[in-house]
Amino acid sequence: MKHLLFTFLFSVLFFLNSNAQVVDESINGVQVGFLGVWLHNESKITPNWAFRSEIGFETPLIAQETQFNDGQTAFNLFFPVLTFSPRWYYNSPKRQGNSKNWFHNSSNFATAEIRYYPKFLAISNNQNVKKDGGLFIIPGWGIRRNLSYRLNYELGFGMGVDISELFKIEDTDLIYNIHLRFGYKFGEQAFQTSK
Repeated sequence: MKHLLFTFLFSVLFFLNSNAQVVDESINGVQVGFLGVWLHNESKITPNWAFRSEIGFETPLIAQETQFNDGQTAFNLFFPVLTFSPRWYYNSPKRQGNSKNWFHNSSNFATAEIRYYPKFLAISNNQNVKKDGGLFIIPGWGIRRNLSYRLNYELGFGMGVDISELFKIEDTDLIYNIHLRFGYKFGEQAFQTSK
């Protein structure tokens, strides 16, 4: 039974990575979204996989009890954020085969982000906000589409947990990653064609 499971998993991985070249070698850009800005780089790992590194400044949606004495909302707490994530662009070959726009990694993707919020760099104009950071792992799903050669947008969602246990919140250490970002791609590199 173990051999059958191993053969099945090996076959699935081989099939996933045997498609044509669809991920760009390297993409650099900036994205702006609701209460945040991010600089990123995506580098190709395999034909359908890319590694994304990102640095930004945002208001995270963290499920926690925030103590407010003056009635202010949670959107006045900003964190710098450092993110690393592999991305699997799983429907790029299908988009390419249907002659749809697939350059600059324009596709649906699945990801598992590792996101770090350093609490000592948190900024808030409310003294009562609890400035805790964290190290989160966030599985998610999203889409990226191009508006032009340079402009794109990205929509995604996911939910993760704090693996550093810096938040001491009853029984819930969750972060929600729900985003709509508009981006600009730097550089002169033309989009990749199939190899």
